[in-house]
Amino acid sequence: MSLTTSSTHRVLYICCERIVAGSAAATHVHEICDGLTRRGYDVTLQAEHGEARSNLAGQLGRYARVILGSLTRLPRADIVYFRSHFAAFPIALAAWLLRKPTIQEINGVYAEAFVTHPRFARLKGVLSWMQRQQYRWASALIAVTPQLVEWGSKEAGHTRAYHVGNGANTERFRPEGPKTQRTLPYVLFFGGMTRWHGVEVMLDAVQSPVWPEGVDLLLAGPVVDPSLKARIMDAPPHVAWLDRVPQEELPALIRGAVAALVPTVDPSGITAHGITPLKLFEMMACGRPVIVSDFKGMADLVRQGPGGLVIPSGDPEALARAVGTLIADQAEADALGAAGARMIAADHSWDARAAETAQVIESVVKG
Repeated sequence: MSLTTSSTHRVLYICCERIVAGSAAATHVHEICDGLTRRGYDVTLQAEHGEARSNLAGQLGRYARVILGSLTRLPRADIVYFRSHFAAFPIALAAWLLRKPTIQEINGVYAEAFVTHPRFARLKGVLSWMQRQQYRWASALIAVTPQLVEWGSKEAGHTRAYHVGNGANTERFRPEGPKTQRTLPYVLFFGGMTRWHGVEVMLDAVQSPVWPEGVDLLLAGPVVDPSLKARIMDAPPHVAWLDRVPQEELPALIRGAVAALVPTVDPSGITAHGITPLKLFEMMACGRPVIVSDFKGMADLVRQGPGGLVIPSGDPEALARAVGTLIADQAEADALGAAGARMIAADHSWDARAAETAQVIESVVKG
């Protein structure tokens, strides 16, 4: 995609989440900032980097530092871009009072914030109001799924909402390149070890009588939910836990797999507005078929390719059968993987996402 040049609009990009190296949020933030910079925008990222975990005092301190830093930089910004967060309320209020145009990027509904930060659940009512008010003040909304576009418009009370989805860095994640070699064929999941990522479903699937003989399950990522650690440590044969894998090593690990897995479950009921995990785009970009749960967004993407198989959520035997299907027909597995990679390269690169974001910025600045 050719680059367009802006009139050097000064963009203040605000992220109240901690930027953790290798995380989906970090990838999203940096890819969009880098893509806008390549297009001539003067982008200032107001965020903090470091480890994900912190106590309440540390978390509140981070919010305070991001807020103060943003307020200091706000007067010189031409447009303020928020990765939506309730803690950004004071900045959004100041931008509204200063008549600064703002964009709110929506990555999920309010309920998702309280799954990630349960310590704030008792304040759900007031924090949801703070987020809703930011949407109402916004010059435009950007949402990562069509369902979130519709939801955000209803919450904001206006229709200035646009769909700009997730993507993949198609220079790093591509079919060509080295492949991880292991003694046995394997299927791969990478990400945080949490229940909603379907870790228990995968471990149960390996023990199913329909799991194909001689196929390993590789789990790559930190144990986020401590209650899963014992289960992972005591996993049956043919399960290997790799802990956190550096992002630069992920492409080879994906390319070497028979298939990559995204067997998401939904104990909190947050998938109704669609989910499109960043890892799904990276898996497909590397040319391997994926096996995903039948939720809006992710299932639609896989069927569109077609880039893999869609299974009922929370069904270990369905997952085991799907792995067996791809193992039994390697030619079909390769064809699905190739089709998915072509689709991601054509329509879902981060460069394409940055171009779409730039179009929204231009429409807002021009009024």
